[in-house]
Amino acid sequence: MYASRTTRAVSGASLGSGARPLRRRARALVNGSHPTKKVPSTVVRCASKVARQGAYRVTDLPEDESDLLARIHTSIQAALSDGKVLLDVEVPVQYFDGVVGVGGQDSIAISEFNACMSVLRKIVRLFEWLGQAESVRVFFPDAAECSIALKGAGLNPVSGQWEQSATFHDWPGAVDYLLRDDFVSQTSRKAYGYADLPDFLAGKRDVEQTAEVADRLYVVGYPYDNTGEMEQVMRLWEEHARPILVFNGNLDGIRTSFAPFGKAKKLKHEFVPEFTTAFYVHKFAAGAAPGLLYRQYPQPWRVYRAAKGGGMECVAEYDERPELRDVAMQFFSGGLTTTEVAVSTSPPVELTDDNTRYYEALGVDAGCSDRKALAAAYRDKARELHPDAPNGDAMAFYELSKAYAVLRDDEKRAKYDEFGERWVLETSK
Repeated sequence: MYASRTTRAVSGASLGSGARPLRRRARALVNGSHPTKKVPSTVVRCASKVARQGAYRVTDLPEDESDLLARIHTSIQAALSDGKVLLDVEVPVQYFDGVVGVGGQDSIAISEFNACMSVLRKIVRLFEWLGQAESVRVFFPDAAECSIALKGAGLNPVSGQWEQSATFHDWPGAVDYLLRDDFVSQTSRKAYGYADLPDFLAGKRDVEQTAEVADRLYVVGYPYDNTGEMEQVMRLWEEHARPILVFNGNLDGIRTSFAPFGKAKKLKHEFVPEFTTAFYVHKFAAGAAPGLLYRQYPQPWRVYRAAKGGGMECVAEYDERPELRDVAMQFFSGGLTTTEVAVSTSPPVELTDDNTRYYEALGVDAGCSDRKALAAAYRDKARELHPDAPNGDAMAFYELSKAYAVLRDDEKRAKYDEFGERWVLETSK
């Protein structure tokens, strides 16, 4: 299946001096429907030293999948509203519900790819809720992944392929892929028993071949198998200059790669540095003190580490992206040797049995289970609170998205109705 993801030739015009005009074109496209507006000052941190150390208790990490998705959605919209046109989101798929097969005996990471696909579907729901999905084109790494997204795939014990239901068969926008669909790619798909692609997608030679003028945003799913996939993203940018959101593209690997010449050099030194990280989680699991490097736009980069007595603590903040190697050496190469935990900068949020706040956030009656009514209420509120709106509020938009993510799910809504905000604790028992 994935032989087609390793031997693709790419080409494209030089980024170099043309980068700024491309950024201006893409920003103009965004601003045509999303006037640039700064995120409210209440969520923007004042400038300070590059690195700040001294531990304090964590009160701002995601509590569950709904919270995590709401933070990702809010970060993406905040970055777009600030005129950022090249965005990346990097988060381990194990943090999401319903992920199976990852970390098992899947030697060629097929299950990892498919888990990323399911998570990506949850992330792009944002554009459906906002009524923008028809103008968002979703790219998968190759034609095989595109086929699975549209039509699913069966269990394959030989390769380690878990049974995968179609996840983008009902996506209102376009579904596409990056790498050329040549004879080898088509033969590989047949050998694995994947469904044929629609005629207008099958046999595509160039990444930009099927792009349309109506596309206003490109979402690229997990192009991390080889640098050739991100080189195609770079070509897509050079040809069309549309805003691009890359999900789990392993840009860290490109940043630390050896790329002395050619497209790989341009990718590392010219294209990838242009990206703004909207949301990022990197786990440090080795050593005596596991932890995280975490970023939620527009907040600073934060290092969290396991604390004495349990829990997590923030031990450093950075204005700019720190090197993973430096963070690992400084904070995760030894035991728990941090300073005493200081007084929290903000009190922990107490979860209550209030089961009406989420409904009030959407402006619907308590107990409302009509999905269409919930979706309509969310869209109306989102237009009012969206960071791009004249009186938008990024934090209120985050709370709205969090509430909708719970209420639109029948199972989660039932638990919320029974336990209130404490439903998260009841679920984890």
